[in-house]
Amino acid sequence: MPTSAAVRSPADLRLMPFGQTDPKKVRDGLWEPLWRGRRVLIDILDGRVTIRDEHNEPADGFESLREALVAACLADEVVLDGYLMPGPLSDGGGADSLPGMDAMLSASEMSRQLILGGGGSRRDRREEFSEGRGPRVQLPPSSPIAFVAVDLLWMDGEPIIDVPLLERKRQLDAVLVDGPDVRRTVAVRPPVEAWFAQWRALGFREIAVKSANSRYTPGKPNGEWATTFIPKG
Repeated sequence: MPTSAAVRSPADLRLMPFGQTDPKKVRDGLWEPLWRGRRVLIDILDGRVTIRDEHNEPADGFESLREALVAACLADEVVLDGYLMPGPLSDGGGADSLPGMDAMLSASEMSRQLILGGGGSRRDRREEFSEGRGPRVQLPPSSPIAFVAVDLLWMDGEPIIDVPLLERKRQLDAVLVDGPDVRRTVAVRPPVEAWFAQWRALGFREIAVKSANSRYTPGKPNGEWATTFIPKG
């Protein structure tokens, strides 16, 4: 598996796909709503922002978001894993809230498709997420775009992918400030059943389960991340 020893610069990082693990077998799981945006890596280095897709190709545009990311970042160098989606996000809540869903529910049809899905089979959607991709939503570079961060992979000149996920999230809380265009996602520990109805009401249909002790393995699943549909009930 890739480790920090093989990561000499932010350019060596790749998105880590979800595995096919049974979520019930994930030890000491952190549960998150699974965002239906476009999953990307965000490099913020000395005030410069690079946005890289699942193929590690840089994206052009999104100038307003780039400015917001620089303003939100309290460290000199970070690499973030997260999701692009229509912006702006809603106010309030902080890291322990559900960022942006009320704004997204009242936004355009593109935003409706982003949350609720549109077209494609259940199997197609499962394959998209297991490969580390979100649905192929349209996010024009000139339109208002927001970013929800789910992980921190690099900070101030060093990869932190061998640091346990829970600690990475704590460091993420310390280096990224929530705002209308940039937000950190919620992550909760069991019991999580009380969250299911709220997440479904907000448009989420799937959740991610990640071991609190999991490391980040660029480009390869490690068996400690899984996705599943939110149970009805």
